[in-house]
Amino acid sequence: MKIKRSELSECELTVMKCIWDEEKPVTCPQIMEQLREKYGLDYKDTTVYTFLKVLKEKGFVKSERRGVTYYTAIKQEEKYREEVLKKTEKFWFGGSSLQMISALLRVKDISDEERKEIKRIIDELD
Repeated sequence: MKIKRSELSECELTVMKCIWDEEKPVTCPQIMEQLREKYGLDYKDTTVYTFLKVLKEKGFVKSERRGVTYYTAIKQEEKYREEVLKKTEKFWFGGSSLQMISALLRVKDISDEERKEIKRIIDELD
């Protein structure tokens, strides 16, 4: 029995991000173009097809043949992002949201506009 893993390698995640960003079914050549333009990655088509096969096995994409094969995201980007954040919080910060947010604020320069927006979000939670 094959175990489905929900984690993505960095390469798989980059291919998946290209699919999510497109918001409609895409072909392998379209994905390859995005990989070159957005990320400076020049993979061979066989490599991208391998990533797509793995993404399909992991339940992230489905494929449909219409002359050429089109790939569509099954798993939503926001849902995956939430899962990753929860795992990160649990693993790196012992489940503490405070520690995770504090670490983020320490490693990133926050503009005055972002700071105001963060305060607004926090106030809305009350």
